Amino acid sequence: MPEVEATAHTESVPGVPEAIQRLPTDVMQVSETMILLTWVVFAIAAICLHKLLWKPILRAVAGREQSISDALDGAARARKELADSEVRSRQMAEQASEAARLTAEQAARDAAAAVMRADQDAKAVAQRRYADAEREIEAAQRLASESVRREAATYLGETIERLLRGHLTDEQKHAYQADILNEVKI
Repeated sequence: MPEVEATAHTESVPGVPEAIQRLPTDVMQVSETMILLTWVVFAIAAICLHKLLWKPILRAVAGREQSISDALDGAARARKELADSEVRSRQMAEQASEAARLTAEQAARDAAAAVMRADQDAKAVAQRRYADAEREIEAAQRLASESVRREAATYLGETIERLLRGHLTDEQKHAYQADILNEVKI
C-alpha cells in the first residue's frame, strides 16, 4: 500500500484552539507491516489471555458451578432432613403424649391405691385404739370393782364388828373375821 501523505486542512473550526487545528489529520499511517504486526500482537495477546486469563476464569466458573451444585444438593439434603426431623418430632411428641397419658393413668391408679391403703391403715389404727380403749375400760372397771369390793368388805366387816362387839368374845370375833375375809375374793 502506498503511503498516504499528510495533508493539512486549513479550514478553521470555531471553539477549537488553533494549535490543535494545525496538527496533521492523518496521525496514523496504515501499512502492510503494521497490519501484520497487529495480527501477531493480537495472536500473542489471545494466547496469553487464553493461558493466563481464560483457563483460570473457566476453572473459577467450573468451581462456582460445582459449589452451586453442592449448595443445591446440601439444600435438598437439608429439606429432606428437615422433613425427617419433623416426622421424628411428631412421632416423639406422640410417644411423649402416650407416655404422659400412661403416667397419668398409673398415677391415678397409684393415688387410688394409696387412698385405699390410707383408709385401711386408718381403720386398723382406729380398731387398735378401740381395742386399747376397751382394755383400758375393762382394767379400770376391774380396778373399780376391786376397790368397791374392798370397801364393801371393809364396810361390812366394820358393820358386823360393831354388831357383834357386844355379843362375841375376842376369839369368836377373830374366827368370824377370818371366815369373812376368806369368803370375800380380792
